Amino acid sequence: MAVMNESATLALNARAKRLAAESKTIYNLTAGELADDTPPYIQAAVAKTLEKNKYTPVAGLPELRQAIADHVNDYYGSRIGTNSSILDENGPIAAANVVVTAGAKPALYAALLSLVNPGDEVIVPVPAWVSYLDLIKLAGGKPVAVPLTAEYDLDVAAIKAAITPKTKAIIINSPHNPTGAVFSKQAVAKLAAVLKGSDIYVIADDIYTQLVFEDDFTPVPKAGFERLVIINGFSKSQALTGWRIGYLIADKSVAGAATALLSHITGNAPLPSQYAGLEAMKRHDQPPQATLDALLKRRELVSKGLKATGIKFHLPAGAFYFFLDLRDYTTNSADWCEQLLIETGVVLVPGEAFSTPGFARLSFVTDEKTLNRALVEIKRFAVKQPGRCSQAL
Repeated sequence: MAVMNESATLALNARAKRLAAESKTIYNLTAGELADDTPPYIQAAVAKTLEKNKYTPVAGLPELRQAIADHVNDYYGSRIGTNSSILDENGPIAAANVVVTAGAKPALYAALLSLVNPGDEVIVPVPAWVSYLDLIKLAGGKPVAVPLTAEYDLDVAAIKAAITPKTKAIIINSPHNPTGAVFSKQAVAKLAAVLKGSDIYVIADDIYTQLVFEDDFTPVPKAGFERLVIINGFSKSQALTGWRIGYLIADKSVAGAATALLSHITGNAPLPSQYAGLEAMKRHDQPPQATLDALLKRRELVSKGLKATGIKFHLPAGAFYFFLDLRDYTTNSADWCEQLLIETGVVLVPGEAFSTPGFARLSFVTDEKTLNRALVEIKRFAVKQPGRCSQAL
């Protein structure tokens, strides 16, 4: 039996909380979740439903599935692609295409189990979210890592070169974890052209699509991919991480297979969480404006602070992460981050977790006071290191 590693981001977050509980001064910049509480309107709506406590259909409450279908038709357009397999006769997405899951991770895993046979290959642009590679392996597949460009865009030529007769799917995540990048419309369109007429699925991890800071953003599913699975959820946009509620959208064969699998693994997603998702859908899954304003302000704060440290970075266009280029200091970012924690109490996620040594992820969801103090400590630590840089990219 293959041994899987624990999620590095969750493990580091737990370690940071444990050290803080021991009264150590810790600046935890690992979290992949908003600092906000779940919005009061969601809490109030769910509180009115607590007497409802029976099983639901495995694929979710019919009204929630319909609300998700209505939302994505509006968000992506009623026709995602000219020949997308996700649509019935090129019509709008239906509730039957939607499967509600206990978080977005089970949605992705169920999709992979439904698509991947032993030995099939799944292309993953790297850096990549920590769970992709392990979930592919658990599904019996072989992850094929393909680097992004230096500007953190899709390298379509490299992806094309990596395609073999065994390629079953490509995972695309934009806005991107861990870099905060938004893949260009041109690159995504080029990839759609490369895949035209093939049997390769694109799995669009759209969990951050509601957290974008720039105007030039086109969601991946709008590029016209013929074989498409959409993964999404409410954790990032609605501060519902602990509620564990997500969903997948796929053609009926994949959605049906995923439902059958989940009937033996989790059954339905938690009922209170489904009602939380339903309330979010009533508001078009838009995060509160105050949340977006706060993230934008913190992004500028961190950008200014990082420039003072000399560490190279790209300004994130979405999500809530900076990806720090530490290669002028070290090739072993895990050791660098460990020493940073020991000396300063600042916790970052080393790039090794994202298949990219020499980098580190900084989450800017925490309060401004903590961010300011952490940036002071990072600068104090960085100036002692050799090869200090002078400016951001």
